[in-house]
Amino acid sequence: MAKIKIGVIGAGNMGRNHIRLVSEMVNDFEFKGVYDPAHERLKTVEIYNPTVFKTVESLMDSVDAVIIAAPSSLHLEIALKAAKHGLHALVEKPLALTASDASIISDAYSNTGKVLMVGHIERFNPVVAELQKIVKDEHIVAINMTRCSPKDKRISDADVIQDLMIHDIDILVNALNPASATAVFANGRIEYSKKFLDYAQSLLTFDNGVVASITASRITEEKIREIAIHARRCLVRADLLSKTLLITRSTSYKLDTGYTPTYRQENVMERIFIPSNEPLRMELSHFAECIRTGKTPITSAESAVRSLIVLEKISKAAYSI
Repeated sequence: MAKIKIGVIGAGNMGRNHIRLVSEMVNDFEFKGVYDPAHERLKTVEIYNPTVFKTVESLMDSVDAVIIAAPSSLHLEIALKAAKHGLHALVEKPLALTASDASIISDAYSNTGKVLMVGHIERFNPVVAELQKIVKDEHIVAINMTRCSPKDKRISDADVIQDLMIHDIDILVNALNPASATAVFANGRIEYSKKFLDYAQSLLTFDNGVVASITASRITEEKIREIAIHARRCLVRADLLSKTLLITRSTSYKLDTGYTPTYRQENVMERIFIPSNEPLRMELSHFAECIRTGKTPITSAESAVRSLIVLEKISKAAYSI
């Protein structure tokens, strides 16, 4: 089976992780090199001994596929170049900064026969994969999502909604509750950035009756990634960092202990086994599989556009207050 010749555009935090993995995944990829205009970032990947291309175009002329891990504001320009070169592309989230730009990228790839995948890494988190299986047959009432991080000086071209909340928006509307949002309320605070929100809260109502709340922060001195799903028959709590998934259910069963119990069992808690898979490795394996088989990626451009439409509604509500 021929290896996929691949290059990485961007040697920042996510770019370095992609470079590490495509260098290791030798059964799937032949890592051809990297492009980044910042020499200081290229120094951080010298351990992988990559070929350093002087231009995006020269890299694209040498590969079958690209990983676009450049700043979000450059995704549109670079992705359109990749489409013109006839390359498969994995674009880090968000696909673009607006739904209209994301649609332009999606349209550029339609009918090309090439794979366009979006790097929504949390969809490959094994906790999210198991959570999706569990809630598939549950009657969901409400979903609460919290994603908090300390201040990150690396992010200068996106607000906390585009940077962090987009992960949970994607999980919410494409994995847990694929319904249409009928009402969106939001507010937020600008703390460190000059013009971007650093803290945001949103409340959404969907046409199937589900209500959801999402909190995103990059001013919180603790990293939190939690999802709670309130269903008619159970409460499901997921921690995406500790890789734990708990289900609390009501129960009326009687336990034969051989003696008269002095307590009444009110509920039972299930701890779900979570495979120890690295999400980014799973994402890249899925990218390779889609290239070889032609299947539509789990994190397709269409799903990314759907997420960005909801994101824009949240942003409009948050900034209007």
